[in-house]
Amino acid sequence: MRESNERSKNTGLYARIRELPINATDREHAIQALRQAERVADVLVAIKEKLASIGAAFLKPSLKH
Repeated sequence: MRESNERSKNTGLYARIRELPINATDREHAIQALRQAERVADVLVAIKEKLASIGAAFLKPSLKH
C-alpha cells in the first residue's frame, strides 16, 4: 500500500512496528511485510467482489434482488 494509506489504515500497526526494540533493518522488513500483506488482502477482496458481481449474472431471475 502507499504511504498515504499507511496513515489512513492500520496506523496503530505501523506505530507499533516503529516502537519495537529492533534494529532499523528488521523494522523496515516488518513494515514491508505488512505492506505486502495489505496488497495481497486488497487483491483478494477485489477478486471476491468481481466474482460476486459475475455470479449474480448466473442466478435464476427469481433469486436476483
